[in-house]
Amino acid sequence: LNQPLSFPCSSEKIQVTLNLDGIVQVLDCHLHDTSIGMMTRIAVLKWLYHLYIKTPRKMFRHTDSLFPILLRTLSDESDEVILKDLEVLAEIASSPAGQTEGHGPADGSDTGPSPTELHVPNRASQLSSSGVKGLEYSPSTPTMNSYFYKFMINLLKRFSSERKLLENRGAFIIRQLCLLLNAENIFHSMADILLREEDLKFASTMVHTLNTILLTSSELFQLRNQLKDLRTPESRNLFCCLYRSWCHNPVTTVSLCFLTQNYKHAYDLIQKFGDLEVTVDFLTEVDKLVQLIECPIFTYLRLQLLDVKNNPYLIKALYGLLMLLPQSSAFQLLSHRLQCVPNPELMQTADSTKPSTSFKRMTAPNIDYTELLQHFEKVQNKHLEARHQRAGRAEQLDRRVVL
Repeated sequence: LNQPLSFPCSSEKIQVTLNLDGIVQVLDCHLHDTSIGMMTRIAVLKWLYHLYIKTPRKMFRHTDSLFPILLRTLSDESDEVILKDLEVLAEIASSPAGQTEGHGPADGSDTGPSPTELHVPNRASQLSSSGVKGLEYSPSTPTMNSYFYKFMINLLKRFSSERKLLENRGAFIIRQLCLLLNAENIFHSMADILLREEDLKFASTMVHTLNTILLTSSELFQLRNQLKDLRTPESRNLFCCLYRSWCHNPVTTVSLCFLTQNYKHAYDLIQKFGDLEVTVDFLTEVDKLVQLIECPIFTYLRLQLLDVKNNPYLIKALYGLLMLLPQSSAFQLLSHRLQCVPNPELMQTADSTKPSTSFKRMTAPNIDYTELLQHFEKVQNKHLEARHQRAGRAEQLDRRVVL
């Protein structure tokens, strides 16, 4: 009876007989089996999560083989399964064990390709940098590891190849990830990746989705407050990073400027809208932006309309949106709002000569707005060329059908 106690390495023998490789193989097979029930899939994911918590370094040797099936599981019909799957993926992306992956002697056999796949996008972003230091560099914090950026790249690839997943579960997945991981890092990295997206139509759709989440989700409250003031270098860096990708969608770019109180730049952007191709989808997005302006998120913006003297560009930008709209319900809504703007002479007070904070915010330091405006024009020209190419291909197909 005392024999097991006389061997101090008995616990190590138990770990050896655990046969982690065999366990992971069985769990992997269960995830690949589409016939198993929801509770079984949840149990499998709970086991994987438990193993990543208890034996992270050994489990990371299996991450490259588990990663594809974990991504495919995001298309599961059950929200509970997706939530557990996201917990596993978030643990992989944030575990300290993943930071040193590929450097240890035990990990060199099956994780060699991973660092190369992760670092190439960063190099590409540095090569494509337009001179604003650090704007396109992937964020890295102590809570993230090398798998985080890989996860973001592959998640966007999955949204691109499976549009129904983006439409039906995209917002749900991103919002949950913002709770499990760092929301700023998620938006920063996705914007960085979308900056080099070749499928411009997908990039515009994805930016619209991210912008809607940013403006409406309760999970993003802290990030919205950080962007609203742009007081820190980190917040200004994030704004510039988001802006460059948000340029894929003109209306979302304006809404980002409204969120960050860059009203003069919003007005400058709206002036450029006269040179863009105004489509039904474009007008629909302007309509939605007008609806958003009436939401609680933009309460501070509506209150700033009281300070007519120090917010002239905000009023001019809103009038610009009004002139873009046909005389629809959104037109009437925005028109009525602007009719409530008070007479500046009636609003004058004794301290009206002092500049307000909103006036100071029109020229945020360390941001080259001229360069950002040029970037916006460049991206929109690419979208115009892509639309013409798609229209040309459609005409050729129509001709073939007629012939």
